[in-house]
Amino acid sequence: METEDISKIEIMESGEMLVVLSSGGKPMYQYIYREAAEIYWDNEVKGFKAPTPRKWNHSDWFKQIIGVAASGLGINLKLSNATIWVNVPEQTKAEICAVQNT
Repeated sequence: METEDISKIEIMESGEMLVVLSSGGKPMYQYIYREAAEIYWDNEVKGFKAPTPRKWNHSDWFKQIIGVAASGLGINLKLSNATIWVNVPEQTKAEICAVQNT
């Protein structure tokens, strides 16, 4: 399984969560939509997007993104010390970091 570093996690004004990859991703990442998991690849920003939370919170959507990326695309998404956090509350950041460390 290939590993991709996450360069940025952003919660946009719309409430959507964006997980941007350091590498800029690959064209095949667009096929994540085939997993029918409400996750899609935004080629313009080079990242995965999750919808505005309804029943799930942002950390749940992060789990969904990393799980679907692993099972559907065969990639392991990893946070790094260089990951930039934009508009992410400290509680959500802590939850996301805890997910990554399990």
